[in-house]
Amino acid sequence: MELNIPDTLTDLLHEIGEVGGKHVYLVGGSVRDLILKRRTIDIDIVVEGDALRIAQVLQNRWNGKLQTYPEFGTATVTRSDPILPKVDFATARSETYQMPGTLPKVKPNTINADLLRRDFSINALAVCLDKDAFGTIIDKTGGLDDLKSGTIRVLHNRSYTDDPTRIFRACRYAARYNFNIAETDIQLIQKAIPQITFLSGDRIRNEIERIFHEDCTSTIIQQLSDWSVFKTIIPGWVISSTFSKDYQTSQNAISWASQKLTDIDFQTNIVQWMTLFGLSNTLDMPKYLIEAICFRLVLDHQLRKIASDISVTEQVTPNQEQLKTVFEKLGLPLSNEVCIENHNGKWCIVDRECKNTHVIGKSNIHKVQTPITAYRELIPVLDSFSDTPSLSNIYKTLKAFPLEALVLGISDTNLSALKRGIIVDYLINLRNKKPIVTGNDLIQWGEKPGKNFQTILWKLFAAQLDGKVNTKSEGYTHFSSIINHSNKQIEK
Repeated sequence: MELNIPDTLTDLLHEIGEVGGKHVYLVGGSVRDLILKRRTIDIDIVVEGDALRIAQVLQNRWNGKLQTYPEFGTATVTRSDPILPKVDFATARSETYQMPGTLPKVKPNTINADLLRRDFSINALAVCLDKDAFGTIIDKTGGLDDLKSGTIRVLHNRSYTDDPTRIFRACRYAARYNFNIAETDIQLIQKAIPQITFLSGDRIRNEIERIFHEDCTSTIIQQLSDWSVFKTIIPGWVISSTFSKDYQTSQNAISWASQKLTDIDFQTNIVQWMTLFGLSNTLDMPKYLIEAICFRLVLDHQLRKIASDISVTEQVTPNQEQLKTVFEKLGLPLSNEVCIENHNGKWCIVDRECKNTHVIGKSNIHKVQTPITAYRELIPVLDSFSDTPSLSNIYKTLKAFPLEALVLGISDTNLSALKRGIIVDYLINLRNKKPIVTGNDLIQWGEKPGKNFQTILWKLFAAQLDGKVNTKSEGYTHFSSIINHSNKQIEK
């Protein structure tokens, strides 16, 4: 198999080789994609020696920006022309894993050692960049043969155990390139799946969100589900049988938002996570489990404190009987089906029978609040609308929901055309409406700020939305009516 280097990239690599000499190499995914004749975005360079010095020299040549990470021996040069790809530099190194799922300890080493630390043989390839051997491929692990046969294969039997994120990546590469995972790897993966529990929430979340960027997301998610990866992360996590359809719904929603909602920072990943928990069948993934997953994976969430100064130690696993006593005093009884795990420095308590998730940290009990459950809460609200809801009712009701949930509803064909139309009307016409009457107007009209101030403002704005107030003078008339009615109620 041969390299297929575009002319523009050839010039860049020659320049890097000119500066780095005999000890600089193009490595990893860059080499893989060039051999497969696929567009490569990442330019990864490994240097036997001082990678930071070479990055500094090239940053000056290119008049670019330099980010250095001396503790890791790495640097990134972003060139002044935004069209040109950034270039990552790293000192050749070897790795040692102290425990499964933890980040490795690294030390400088040779290019051969650097290639042997990598995840898969197809990523353990390097290309010499010095002028005397430019374009020579270094393959110490059979990566070229695996590219030719379309095989995903790790370099040693402990690879998946050392770093269980490779389980996610194996599925991702296999689906992206239409490759097969080696049978020996499948056996290794199945043995290593329990080690996923040792991964931090950040690392798991990052791997899943990388899957969202692939063209074959549904295929990858289904494979991971078949291997019970999600159940291992959180017992009870079930991927809906409708995920493929739901995920397409999310992509349609994201496309709609990119065209229609250009005035906001729309978070596409929230929409994608919503569909990962299912749209049509809420029985598959109850809300309390989604809350537990959001806490475990450090997804968008807040912890709302519901009790303070409880006597539960944070140094050792809380005693289940002790917890039962604490929760009973708070009117929150726990069942016998309680799972207690430590994540992100706090204790997460998942009660399957009572269908509750609580978090304990610093002697406080919290509930998890996350926008990712918002779509579940939106459905019954839409069902409560009449066939002709007032605009003020639509505004007041839908304003409480994150835009990501509303946009998802527009694309969800499980909803009626009427309900989807209501959401469109809110997002396009109502969402950015400004009140004709402001708080300053009320003060000028003799109303003093107090407990009724916001209530009066809302009534005036609701009348405006419903077409009863179109000018400030009409607003004053309506304001006077509100005050007179209020006074009569007091007299009674």
